[in-house]
Amino acid sequence: MLKLHIRAKDVPGRWTWTGRQWQSGASWIEPYDHPALEVLDQTPDSPAMVVRERIPGRDAQPHHPQWAGDFVVVQFAGDSMWLEAGTHGIAPIYLIEHGNVLHGSWDVADLADQVREAPLQERELVRQLTGRFRYTHETLWEGLNWLTERSRAVYSRHGLRLCYPLAAAHGRPRQLHPDADPVAAYQRLLDEVLDRHAYDPATTAVELSGGLDSANVAATLGARHPGQITAAAMLIVGDAGEQQQDRRRRMINLFGLGENVTTRMIDNLPLRPGGRRASRALITPYDELYDEGKSSLVALLGERGIRTVVTGIGGDEMVALTLDELSRPALGMDTPAATWFGPRTLHLLDDTDTAIASASVVNEMTLMAMACVAPPLLRAGMWPIHPLADPTLIRFGDWLPYQWRHRKQLHRARLASLGCDPYLTDPPLRENFEQVMGLGLRRYGVAYLREILDEGSPLIADGYLDPDGLATTMAGIDAGTAVPDDHEICRVSSLEATLRSYGHARSPATVAASTAAPV
Repeated sequence: MLKLHIRAKDVPGRWTWTGRQWQSGASWIEPYDHPALEVLDQTPDSPAMVVRERIPGRDAQPHHPQWAGDFVVVQFAGDSMWLEAGTHGIAPIYLIEHGNVLHGSWDVADLADQVREAPLQERELVRQLTGRFRYTHETLWEGLNWLTERSRAVYSRHGLRLCYPLAAAHGRPRQLHPDADPVAAYQRLLDEVLDRHAYDPATTAVELSGGLDSANVAATLGARHPGQITAAAMLIVGDAGEQQQDRRRRMINLFGLGENVTTRMIDNLPLRPGGRRASRALITPYDELYDEGKSSLVALLGERGIRTVVTGIGGDEMVALTLDELSRPALGMDTPAATWFGPRTLHLLDDTDTAIASASVVNEMTLMAMACVAPPLLRAGMWPIHPLADPTLIRFGDWLPYQWRHRKQLHRARLASLGCDPYLTDPPLRENFEQVMGLGLRRYGVAYLREILDEGSPLIADGYLDPDGLATTMAGIDAGTAVPDDHEICRVSSLEATLRSYGHARSPATVAASTAAPV
């Protein structure tokens, strides 16, 4: 939600608001400029600065930690300053101290000059390579820190220190009252959550992929603003893609949405010529695997003046089953080791849970998804809204009995109540990006991976990749005999593209376990 450049010696100085930045000496803090956000300047009597999501009808009200939108607080005390994040994690800040200056941004790409000189963090490298993603202060670079939800970062002449918050409490499934109507409650809560967001329907798009989550959000927006909300999507390939287009057309008509804006993934396959990865342009490890298609869609929305994008992120986690309810304990667990994992990766697999954040208010997977979504949208002048990731709906989902969460029955039942037939709520073909990733691998990825083998890579040299396993998997993909989960090798090309774009050839640093303590 903000960017900053702060010298420790400027922290105790007098901070003034220029209308665009807070400044003290050569130091500055710049909030993201968007109608969905507001800035509170409480200096000098109460030396604090707040950037937060606007809540209609509550502009300029005093800030408090229970603010219903996302926020970042910057406060000063003597020769120290601290930053504290809210619970929502929509556009998190990344921080790194370099050259006695604290640099921060919601976009890792802004910090390229600082992180190029930092060693890679091996624990996070293994998480990225294996898909064992964890919510943590750690990033791919040692010293670059993600300010996770409710975390506090303290900066002074003694350096930067981060603290995790206490674990958030969550509810358990409850027994419904005989007269309870979960579908009606869900619909009402969705409206209440959207009431707390500032957006102009004429410049708002909803990401309508055709899935249950985004469909429920789109239905609510269409009912609130008939004909005004733009429907956006990346269209997948094959028969499932044809089904997706047909289902989306029906949903757009049924929900009363406006213009339909799409980009075809067949034209934007991963590693396609001209994309950021193939051209070795700067790309962060937190950009999506299908960045080529996402960038194309965002550009199309920008041409139409879109300023707000509403998503269905969080819908899976909102109605997720508890571990006790899962019929197979293996569900949701980490996948087996791939043949292309090198010895160093295999050695560190059990270390991926080290130094992770305490339990968060919003599900950790949801927070990581939102962190990937935000930067490309913010670069294009758009603010994301994720209604299903709101703590109100998360608590509602926590309380629902098993039968309403199993197979996302709540989402299906709500759509059925709006006139959606089984074709719309439970289509015969699965619609996901696996075919897209597989096609991208066959067309472009195999050649890219072969280049890694031929030219060498620190991932191979340092034992993170097994070259024989990599070559065997590539041969199967090239011959059309790939086995399930072979498309996961896309993570290799994605990580390698990141390393190349940042000019990294150095080995990762071995880091000790985190000593971060709860606030």
